[in-house]
Amino acid sequence: PCRSVLTVACEQTEVLLFDPISSKHIKTLSEAHEDCVNNIRFLDNRLFATCSDDTTIALWDLRKLNTKVCTLHGHTSWVKNIEYDTNTRLLVTSGFDGNVIIWDTNRCTEDGCPHKKFFHTRFLMRMRLTPDCSKMLISTSSGYLLILHDLDLNKSLEVGSYPILRARRTTSSSDITSSGSSGPRAAGSPCHQNDSGPLSEKHLPRSSQREGGSPRNSLEVLTPEVPGERDRGNCITSLQLHPKGWATLLRCSSNTDDQE
Repeated sequence: PCRSVLTVACEQTEVLLFDPISSKHIKTLSEAHEDCVNNIRFLDNRLFATCSDDTTIALWDLRKLNTKVCTLHGHTSWVKNIEYDTNTRLLVTSGFDGNVIIWDTNRCTEDGCPHKKFFHTRFLMRMRLTPDCSKMLISTSSGYLLILHDLDLNKSLEVGSYPILRARRTTSSSDITSSGSSGPRAAGSPCHQNDSGPLSEKHLPRSSQREGGSPRNSLEVLTPEVPGERDRGNCITSLQLHPKGWATLLRCSSNTDDQE
């Protein structure tokens, strides 16, 4: 956050540190993980987290880089993304096991941090939080973009415990700052449905509802339409957000891997 160190996640097991002003190489963490390092996220001016295809997350202190602060175990497949809520000091990670896991860094010890599964969906590819941490965006290899609105990271979401705001196909850039009324979910959506149909606010516990507003963690399902790919399907392989959270940029590839 203070922009005094530039960190680089490497395809092998390394993390590189540079001085961003002089471009001087400061240090190499040669065995930061046992497999490819995928993402790095600073928690404050000295602590940062790394995640890897070795299924773990590691916490590091810039003042003592010879050893990890701790290693976090909880995912069962490659861990691809790390996000951090500075208000609650909760670390958020996602992996190819389909899980989004919350880690409580307020109670971190050398043995790790207390953690819980927050959300699960099949074919999860990437996860991002908006800068104000009010929304979570998840892309999938089945071509869906999931948006959790009015985010509450302290409430784990079980299957069917979240209301559906809307499910729609979009042919243009998606506005992620607004939410609509409850509506039907698109067929084949990665989210499960009970026998009574999509959940609405009246089906939720009172604690999940806000007075005069929509319930917390409301789910919106989008299916971005890629020109020429209507009948071929597409995988959302990369997901980036505008620094102010105003828009999202998706990188899509066809299921046959011959077009992007």
